[in-house]
Amino acid sequence: MSLRQEKQQEFFLQHAEVFRKLGIMDPFFVIKTAFFQKGKYGRNVQFFEWELKKGEDIYVEFYDNVTDNNGSIIDFKPFHADRLLCKYKVNPHYAEEYEQKENVNQKTGDNYFTYTVPLLEMIAVSADGREKTYAMYEKSDDESFKEEIVLPRLQNSLVFPDFENDFIPKKEEISLENSEESIVEICTRISADFQKLAIALSKIKLT
Repeated sequence: MSLRQEKQQEFFLQHAEVFRKLGIMDPFFVIKTAFFQKGKYGRNVQFFEWELKKGEDIYVEFYDNVTDNNGSIIDFKPFHADRLLCKYKVNPHYAEEYEQKENVNQKTGDNYFTYTVPLLEMIAVSADGREKTYAMYEKSDDESFKEEIVLPRLQNSLVFPDFENDFIPKKEEISLENSEESIVEICTRISADFQKLAIALSKIKLT
């Protein structure tokens, strides 16, 4: 088994629980590199024509090559620290929409085609199976953490107020001075209101 095959199995196991949650028993999973290409915005990924021809969603985890001092590849490491799982949504029009490149197999001399797809057209899949565009993942990676962590705290503060701060009077606000007069004034206003109500009700009865 080649290093790539070993690493692909290892990377797949990282996402086995996600596939279980999604109910996908036999996902089409591959590992790829994400690269910059002159004349194109952002990173891109290459798919083989046979991969796109299968007509299935392709799940991808990106990796970086680890090389020795001679430049030989000795290992693969995850590209995203959070072990992001991406999905290429099947597109029957891939041949018209993506850049095609003709390649030659160095071992057999056979020609084959690859297609370049921008990462911005990929879908980011979270650990719980939720999806959002890769563009939104890149844009809101930090903000999403704030949304999930900070907003619930804000909501809790709205539902469960801070009684100590909001409802218990501060010591400096409590004053016994003229407290008896304040009670008398309140009682007087209540009495006057009842008298007005009684007069109003009597007028209604008379009419």
